[in-house]
Amino acid sequence: MRGLVDAMISACAADGTSEEYGLVAADDAVLAVVDIAEFVAEEIAAGRVFRTAAELPNLRTLVLTRLDPIDLWVVDGWALIREQGVELDLSGACLRGATLTGARLSDTDLAEADLRGADLEKADLSRARLVGANLSGSILYRAGLAGADLTEADLRRTDLRHADLRDATCTHTAFRGADLWDAYMWDVDLSTAFTEGTDITRAAKFLR
Repeated sequence: MRGLVDAMISACAADGTSEEYGLVAADDAVLAVVDIAEFVAEEIAAGRVFRTAAELPNLRTLVLTRLDPIDLWVVDGWALIREQGVELDLSGACLRGATLTGARLSDTDLAEADLRGADLEKADLSRARLVGANLSGSILYRAGLAGADLTEADLRRTDLRHADLRDATCTHTAFRGADLWDAYMWDVDLSTAFTEGTDITRAAKFLR
């Protein structure tokens, strides 16, 4: 899995190795009124420089910074992972409420990620690792989840209409209140899933 720093270096066309860079979480309102270089220097001095998605307080606005000498690029984190999320390590990331419509996240590690209320309409999450991820209340309308590992994931109250769940692993997955209207569920084993309060018969096909 590619690290988030590597993905940002690629997106920003920055030179050097990932060891030379770090990530600073920023707020648009703060960046509008401060000198960005000074802000980043203060964050570096205070040790608030991160390397993984799990460490970051959020991915909304990020600054990729070369540590020595300091150079920086301000990045819309959600836009970044919409475009460069394939095979990315986003395990433990806070993506609550993220706008990820149509995101390319195939083969991405999203284990234990917080995706509550996220908009993942038509996102490609095929073969993604979503073990223990919290997707409650999220929009997965027409999302591609074929071959995804949803073990112990929370899919309560999610919009899964027309989603492709073929061959997905759903061991101890919570589906309570999820809308499965016309979801593709070929060869999906729900024998250990929590489906109380969910009308499984609304799915397009259910083999086990």
